[in-house]
Amino acid sequence: MKRVKVFICMFGIIVMVMSLGIFLGADNQQSAKELYEAALFKKDADGDMLGAIKLFNEIVEQYPNNRNIAAKALLSMGMCYEKLGMTQALNKYQDVINKYPEQRDEVNAAKERLSYLEAYAANLSKQAEQHLNEGNKLFSRWEYESAIEEYKNAVNLNPNSLLALNARYRIGQSWFRAGKYDAALATFKKLMEENPESNIAPVTELMVAQVQHVMENSKPKVRSDFSEDENSIIDPETGITYRKIKTFTGKSDVSSLPGKLSPNGKYLLCGNTVVPMDGTAPFELIDYDSTGIWATRGTWSPDGTKAAFFSGDALCVVPVSPETGHASGPLKKIHEVNLRWESHPGWSPDGKKLTFGHGDDIWTINADGSDLAQITKTDIQAEGRPSWSPDGKNIAYGIGRSSIGLYSVEEDSHREFADIGARCFPDWSPDGKWLGGCGPPRIFYNLDDKSSFEFTAPERIGGFFSWSSDDTKMLFFRSSYFYNSGLKIAPSAGGPSFEPVHLLTNWGTTVWSDNSKLMAVQGEDEKGDIAFRIVPLSGGESYLINLDNLVDGKPFPFMISSGLKKLLFKIDRDDGKEDLYVVAVSAEDARTTGPAVKIFNGWQRQDGAFNIIFSLSADGEKVALIHEGDIWIAFTNGNDPIRVTNTPEKEGYIRWLHDGKTLLIATSSGWGLLENPEQQGKIISLLDEGKEIKCGWWNIDVSPDNSQFAVLSDEHIKIIPLYETKSSHILNLSELKLSQCSNLKWSPDGENLAFIGKKKTDDPIAFPGGKYQIYNIPVHGGQPVRIAPDDDDTKDFLSWSPDGKWISYSPEKLIKVRPESTLWEADFEEVKEKLLQLE
Repeated sequence: MKRVKVFICMFGIIVMVMSLGIFLGADNQQSAKELYEAALFKKDADGDMLGAIKLFNEIVEQYPNNRNIAAKALLSMGMCYEKLGMTQALNKYQDVINKYPEQRDEVNAAKERLSYLEAYAANLSKQAEQHLNEGNKLFSRWEYESAIEEYKNAVNLNPNSLLALNARYRIGQSWFRAGKYDAALATFKKLMEENPESNIAPVTELMVAQVQHVMENSKPKVRSDFSEDENSIIDPETGITYRKIKTFTGKSDVSSLPGKLSPNGKYLLCGNTVVPMDGTAPFELIDYDSTGIWATRGTWSPDGTKAAFFSGDALCVVPVSPETGHASGPLKKIHEVNLRWESHPGWSPDGKKLTFGHGDDIWTINADGSDLAQITKTDIQAEGRPSWSPDGKNIAYGIGRSSIGLYSVEEDSHREFADIGARCFPDWSPDGKWLGGCGPPRIFYNLDDKSSFEFTAPERIGGFFSWSSDDTKMLFFRSSYFYNSGLKIAPSAGGPSFEPVHLLTNWGTTVWSDNSKLMAVQGEDEKGDIAFRIVPLSGGESYLINLDNLVDGKPFPFMISSGLKKLLFKIDRDDGKEDLYVVAVSAEDARTTGPAVKIFNGWQRQDGAFNIIFSLSADGEKVALIHEGDIWIAFTNGNDPIRVTNTPEKEGYIRWLHDGKTLLIATSSGWGLLENPEQQGKIISLLDEGKEIKCGWWNIDVSPDNSQFAVLSDEHIKIIPLYETKSSHILNLSELKLSQCSNLKWSPDGENLAFIGKKKTDDPIAFPGGKYQIYNIPVHGGQPVRIAPDDDDTKDFLSWSPDGKWISYSPEKLIKVRPESTLWEADFEEVKEKLLQLE
């Protein structure tokens, strides 16, 4: 009986507990629902997103087991963040998907929002990139304030991104180039303070130092102003009067040299860009986006109703309206052949035929594509750059690098007309009596009496490019741009580029000091002569190394040793040979520190640049050079040079390895190593799985410890042990969508490889050769890092700093150097009269 009572009592307690649990559960359910409804009210009725987020977050934290309500709260939180424009929305939607997969309605809604936001973010990113690119275009035209607005738009559209950091960096650059140094300094300091660990911090720190240096030394604005106020100039040497007839600014200030003025004088055709003379906006003759054709070398027909151009794979003709300058019908490929870099096609006077150069010969073809004819056939010298005479009877063309040839259309015969001693782009005077060769000086020849005169326009006038529409005046174009091969550096870990010296001329590989603080650059002095310049890493003052009064003759410096301790130069001799010298230098003081030592007497110059046929050992004690087809070793202490090879094979490249005891060489039979060259050691062939490596010198490099080398072979970058044949693949160029690779350079610690890759582009007008991008890839595996992502222009000559923190390179592009381009004219009768008198 007691047991029954106990059982009943226990049963009652259990029932009470269960009832209480049910009651508490119901209360819990009611509380979560009420809190959720309160949060919805704040969100939808009050519009208080932050208050709603706080309540939704309480639900998720307090009622995690109520999975339906918690999922709804997370989803609603994401919507609140979305309305606030905050990236936390993405995280909340993803939490719904990951944490509550069984709540299908909420998961589907979260996926839908994520998909929308990802598409929206991609669109914003695309818009931001467009603003960044537009800012870069404005920056290149010196429209700095407009560029800043575009950069700000890019930041606002995609604020928490690497693109935004680059845009902010470009804002600082814009203020600096505009001479607003206080604004530039504030921009760079703020960028560095807010992003101390980003890959943009190193170059930003250098920019702070550069701006401060300019401010402290009261330097003039970086922006150069060479505009001419005069509308008329009389050349004091010749007495010829030049009149300014047009200036081009903004979008009309195109960087390319014009081809010809349209026959009615209304338009300039610059490649594919038509520039109206009335100052309205320029436009493209052939729209690349709609046709997929990149047009180059455009030229008007004599009556202005057609234009001919090259498309890369064909010679093309398109009808145009002389009044509007626009294409008035579909283009026609009249001759499909690989044409892109030839000179402008030349029209016959009646506009029925064209002449053009291809394959080292001259051709003619009817404007409708019929009657293709080859008019020169010689294997001796290349012919090119043809021009039809105004009477249609002759075609003038360049022969080799020095002569003018004439082809008689009626007689189908050739004769060499003149040897001008320079590469020739012949041009006819409108009356057909004078034939002008290249310059400067430009030499005009009279076809009747064989008289001639030399003509060089003043530098401020520019170069001759066309005749006026009335055929009485010579037209000259002075571009506001010039082609520059300068110096930039970028962090090897990634980040934008930095230019230590604006508009520096650089003709070769940068050589670093041992402490990575200074660089030596082969460039030009104020007179245009070749000289070495010492450039500090952080910019500031750069200094030329003066070689005056060292020896008799004019020094031509061509190489400097690693560590910037010794400099090589040559002196030309009367017999056509050259003497080679070396001199010790101090990079810190930018001066020589001892006498010049002759190291080679009577060097016989061969084809090949100095940086591939000479090599200084790392210690600066030995010079390997190619002389008369063989390798020699010269000594910087003045000891007699020794001949290392004496074989029928022609050596074309040499480079000391890091140990200074082995040479990497290229011969007519392939690549090899020459061990102990001073003892005339053996040559070891470099093999890749039993096959010879055939590549350019820019696509092979040896590791710092001399144990292995990197090579580009069959579109793959490979690492190969020096004395083995088995290679390890580290990168296929297609993985980065690259079509080419060059400048393989091993890092000083042997852990990374840097290289330049060429990528095809959807904008061949802005990047006619493709985009050139620098990458740094770990040799033991890992993802490549993009170096200098702000620079897609042509580049060359990669070089690591000894500490491995920086990579220098030489960018090549047209740089704006004055506010406007100008068009000038001179009366041809006056030119003839005054210059013939001088003759």
